[in-house]
Amino acid sequence: MGSRASNGGGEALAVTRSAVPRRVDAVLQEPSPATDLAEARRSLAATELRFAAALRELDRLRRRDELRELEKTLLTEAVVKARCFAYHDELTNLPNRHLLLDRFSLAAALAERHDQHVAVLFLDLDRFKHVNDTLGHSVGDKLLQQVAQRLVACIRASDTACRYGGDEFVVLLSELAAKDGAVVVADNIRAHLAAPYLIDGAQITVTTSLGMAMYPVDAQGLDELLQVADLAMYRDKARRPPIPSISDETPQRVRAGS
Repeated sequence: MGSRASNGGGEALAVTRSAVPRRVDAVLQEPSPATDLAEARRSLAATELRFAAALRELDRLRRRDELRELEKTLLTEAVVKARCFAYHDELTNLPNRHLLLDRFSLAAALAERHDQHVAVLFLDLDRFKHVNDTLGHSVGDKLLQQVAQRLVACIRASDTACRYGGDEFVVLLSELAAKDGAVVVADNIRAHLAAPYLIDGAQITVTTSLGMAMYPVDAQGLDELLQVADLAMYRDKARRPPIPSISDETPQRVRAGS
């Protein structure tokens, strides 16, 4: 009995002693508070680096999107300007010959459908060259711009005032019941264009020669109508000797041909 008890106690002691190193190792392997703090700091630093990299990437993408939007805006503006230059006069911003043709095609179609008329007025500023030679092309350009503004003010939104070239203008009057309506507009245009222009300290007065053609009475196409109106304009010019005048701040008048 004593031998068994002794053997049994020895085995228990051996088991206990063998477990001590494992427990010590386990305790030694457990991370200390200092180790946890260092590891947390390393993890935080890595996270901050990743966050900073993400912010830089977001900033790069934002700048890229802003550049794309700017390119898109500039491209849209360029297209708008190209279309404007294709159909408008650069100096006066009036429709040019190309847009005039489009407007006439539409006006002629509406006139045919509703049994109406379209009037084409051909205008020429008399002795415009005298203004350029006397005061310079800059003043001449400003005069053309003011003429364009007055033309637009004399017509309806459905009508078209076009700079045909140089000092020549064409006015397209649509949806007319008779020629009388075009005559009234033509007289109104003459009166408005005859009023003095004040440009860079000079008062300029010019007369305007005007011819008219009616669709579909005088011609069917725009080119033929312009020819008829152009001939009528020259007949009008021959009937009235054009005498533009230019004056500065003094009362003295300078007349073309004097």
